[in-house]
Amino acid sequence: MSTLFGGSGDRASETPIRGEEDLLLTFRSGEKPAESFGIGIEYERLPVSRETGLAVPYAKRSVSPSVERFLETMEERHEWRAEREAGHVIALEKEGTRVTLEPGAQVELSGRVHRDLASAREEVDRFLRVSDEVAASQGFAFIGLGYHPFTDFTQIDWVPKGRYRIMAPYLATRGHLAHGMMKGTAGCQVNLDFATESDAMEKLRVAMAISSIVTAMCANSPLSRGQANGFASLRSHIWLHTDPDRCGVLEFAFREGDRYADYAGYALDVPMLFVVREGRWIDMTGRTFRSFLAGGTAGLTPLLSDWEMHLTTLFPEARLKAYVEVRGSDSGSPDLILAQAALWKGLLYDGRARARAWELVRGASFADRVSFHRAVVRRGLRARLSGVEALDLAQELVRLAEGGLERGEIPHLEPLRRIAFEEKRSPAETLLDLWRGEWGRDARRLAASLAPAPRAA
Repeated sequence: MSTLFGGSGDRASETPIRGEEDLLLTFRSGEKPAESFGIGIEYERLPVSRETGLAVPYAKRSVSPSVERFLETMEERHEWRAEREAGHVIALEKEGTRVTLEPGAQVELSGRVHRDLASAREEVDRFLRVSDEVAASQGFAFIGLGYHPFTDFTQIDWVPKGRYRIMAPYLATRGHLAHGMMKGTAGCQVNLDFATESDAMEKLRVAMAISSIVTAMCANSPLSRGQANGFASLRSHIWLHTDPDRCGVLEFAFREGDRYADYAGYALDVPMLFVVREGRWIDMTGRTFRSFLAGGTAGLTPLLSDWEMHLTTLFPEARLKAYVEVRGSDSGSPDLILAQAALWKGLLYDGRARARAWELVRGASFADRVSFHRAVVRRGLRARLSGVEALDLAQELVRLAEGGLERGEIPHLEPLRRIAFEEKRSPAETLLDLWRGEWGRDARRLAASLAPAPRAA
């Protein structure tokens, strides 16, 4: 489930597309029996100075810490295989685990497929032990927040990737906060399998329907430029102002009985960003994939790899590829990230839990869902859907997930249970109290407190 940007790269992906029916092959390739279901985690964190809390840049500059130096150290001392572009390290891989970079040098762990949550935790812990040690030795830390707490996105340099040189100017025309999304935010994604077309679309529908509740539970970006910003999840607010064509809550996804073709139809009409030929990133902005199929462009033949890449440039709250990916959460502590994986596994892999989760929100209109999502970004668990507070919905989701998990996996849910039943507020509220109180608005205290403590081997 690792999200290697740009398609799978196998021979089948290089096959020319003969018609729209071929597009569905990407989805069908993910079908597998329930006993083979896995789970994957993508975990983004922000690199910040331990002294100032300011963003650590990608590029090496004299003796200052940099993400590029961090990646090189991981390669040299810990046997990670580096991927380079124009001479710069832009990704790492080791034993199926990938480390990739977002446009502002946010570092993302893109995990392997795991059959159980214990295995996923081992992978996360193993990576954190090494990466946090290397970062600390270079004077910075990785923190799990949804947005940079002190550095404005305009002060963050771009990672030198070819695709970002195309994305950045185009998305700037689509939303005034698009560059803030690219350079300032960090999130968590959980990837899940499906057995059949109907199973995939049901999981997508339920995930889309309850994603805003999970956003509320995990809201964790109330600071920016060193000040409270008035949002529980500034990250989610920024996504609402990035690109209306490819972001947000999708109305068609709530229809029962949808098929792969419905998602493909949506994707066909979203403007493209780029394709890759012989290592070159080719600008495709200004045309939809449907128009690309109809006539090609500049002599280019549409390939399945182009379609696979296009699907990764769509950013709704839940999306479909060869698996279902839920995307609505701010970054957080490692334990909270693993709790989200447990929540989604318990809700979507158990048929009874999935059906009951849908019933919780089934009666809401699309307008209500959009309004609720917009309220969540500011009010977190205080937002209401059709008169019901998000906190009450969150408590029920945690109960349902517990019922959908194996007994030995239930403890992974504890951080979310604590939020829903004991603290009864999102991490954003707790963070603000600490910032204004115990931490004394001190950037060093924030960085030290949010940087994960070394984990035992």
